[in-house]
Amino acid sequence: MNKIFILLLVFTLGFSANGQVAIPGTDLSIKMVKARKIGVLSVQFGGTYLINSGKDNKRVQIRLKVRSENGEETLFDPNKLSLVSHEYKARFSVSEVYFATFFRSKGFQMLTTNNTEKPIFAKYDPSVPNTFNDFSMTGFKDCPIDLNFGTNRKPITHTIYFRPNTIDKNVLDVFFVVPNGLTSGEIYFGNTLISEINIRP
Repeated sequence: MNKIFILLLVFTLGFSANGQVAIPGTDLSIKMVKARKIGVLSVQFGGTYLINSGKDNKRVQIRLKVRSENGEETLFDPNKLSLVSHEYKARFSVSEVYFATFFRSKGFQMLTTNNTEKPIFAKYDPSVPNTFNDFSMTGFKDCPIDLNFGTNRKPITHTIYFRPNTIDKNVLDVFFVVPNGLTSGEIYFGNTLISEINIRP
C-alpha cells in the first residue's frame, strides 16, 4: 500500500511540474515547451522584420502553450513575459512574438515608445502601455529592446513592445536577445514563474 501511495505521489508531482502554470488574477495558463538558441535565417518567414542580435548576443526562442481556462478568447499581453538571468542580474524583454503557424502570418503588432521617425514596421500608440516596466525585480537590470534608427552622434532610439492580442488555446514562439554567455534563466509572466530554462552557448 505504501509503495502504491509513493508511486501516485511521484506521478502527481511530475504532472504538476510539466503542466500549465495558472496565472493569478487571469483566466490564462502557460506551459513552456522548449527553449533553444536560434539563428537569423531560421526565422526568415517571420514577417517583414528581424531583430539582429549582433556579434556579442544571441537570439533565443521560447515555445509556449498558452490557454484560456474558461475556453473563451482572452486578451494576452506578451509584454508581461520576461527572461530573467541570475548570472547577469538582468531581466530581458521580448524581441519578437508569433503564433506558431507555418508562415507565422498572425502575430502581435509591434509598437514603439517614440513618435519620431518611426520604423515602417512599428506603430506609435501611447494608449497601449508597455507593461514590461511594471514588473521590475530588485537587484536586476531591466533590458528592453532599444533600436537606434539614427546615428551614433544623433541617435533616434525606439523601445519596442507589442499590442496585446486575443488568445484561446495557442502555441506561441517568443524570442529574446541575450548575451552569448547566457546558458540558463527563468521565464516569467508578470510576477509568475513559468519555467526554468537551459540554453546552449
